[in-house]
Amino acid sequence: MRLFNLDSPLMQFLTKLADLFILNFLFLLCCIPIVTIGASLTALYTVALKAAKNEESYIIRSFFLAFKNNLKIGTLTWLIVLAVGIILWTDLQIMPGIAAPFGTILQVLTLTISFLYLIGVLYLFPYIARFENTLFGSLKNAFLLAISHLPYTLLLVAISVLATLATLFIDLRIIGFLWLVIGYSGIAYINSIFFRKIFAKFETA
Repeated sequence: MRLFNLDSPLMQFLTKLADLFILNFLFLLCCIPIVTIGASLTALYTVALKAAKNEESYIIRSFFLAFKNNLKIGTLTWLIVLAVGIILWTDLQIMPGIAAPFGTILQVLTLTISFLYLIGVLYLFPYIARFENTLFGSLKNAFLLAISHLPYTLLLVAISVLATLATLFIDLRIIGFLWLVIGYSGIAYINSIFFRKIFAKFETA
């Protein structure tokens, strides 16, 4: 039957689904030491960005190669992102206890900085996955890309918000299973469709 031919839309879909399942497993596996989350995220997006353009066929080999190549910058970037995130989270917990109007001003300022931080982080690991740069250059360019492509950025934020809401309101057994099976790679793949459009004008290869 043509339906089950390797080139049929059904088989291509099932193949992509299987690839995302493998990619999700590899990502979670390499996140286990915690400190390697940044390198694992970079490897995840390295493969997802290629998959979004049907360029990837060797998921396991490509993932571990990207993980190895980006271990240093991915880890350093993750530690910086984690430290800043903890500081902002701590500030947001403290702000309500400060009397108005000074407390209100600080709260608005911290929320604004937190939003800029979040949109920068959204771009950061996909950027490292696609381009070679210094740590400072990657941080700067990820933020500039997020600001200069605001419509795409808001769409990417919406995807993250929907994923968060699903996690909060869908039965834990169902959503937990989805995250374990395809959640992270699925979101990375969807995001990568938009990142490919954003990165296209800056790519030289």
